[in-house]
Amino acid sequence: MKHGEMTCQELILECLLEFEEGAMPEQERRELQRHFEMCPPCMNFLATYRATGKTLKMLKPTEIPPALAQTVLAFVRMRREKERG
Repeated sequence: MKHGEMTCQELILECLLEFEEGAMPEQERRELQRHFEMCPPCMNFLATYRATGKTLKMLKPTEIPPALAQTVLAFVRMRREKERG
């Protein structure tokens, strides 16, 4: 689905962290919530994101090997920089 010049995937990736942390301005939060309610693929992505977060919170930090943590962080940072252009 496209919204003007932005696809759902771009919208979600740009806004999801602020949305979930409650850091998003209220008007934008309401608009994004409305989008989730009207867009089943985005609602499914949100549900998966939340379930993943809950699963990860159950892990103890000592259970994650340091090399794996570094690899994941490097991947996320690289992906974020790539998306920013």
